[in-house]
Amino acid sequence: MTDQAQCDELLAALTKRPMTAMEILLELGIGRPSARIYDLRQQGHPIHSTEVVVNNRKGKPCRVASYSVTTDQMLLIPQLPGRAKFSQRPGKKETNR
Repeated sequence: MTDQAQCDELLAALTKRPMTAMEILLELGIGRPSARIYDLRQQGHPIHSTEVVVNNRKGKPCRVASYSVTTDQMLLIPQLPGRAKFSQRPGKKETNR
């Protein structure tokens, strides 16, 4: 499958629901999801990524990106491009300075 065919398939899937890189790999068979996300963003598609916490295969929590296509309604809400920024990450100890 060509890169553009993968981009088209990924864009269609992201319009239905948000997906993580692992979901894209397992459900769509796209081996380099982040590269296709990059390609879609370069083509001008409004792809939004949000940091989510999932469990890895050993059951430990880890942070990954969940990608989604912003709709016209979502474009009314100001957002930072790329990954969402959080002030506190789960599992991190606060340091007093």
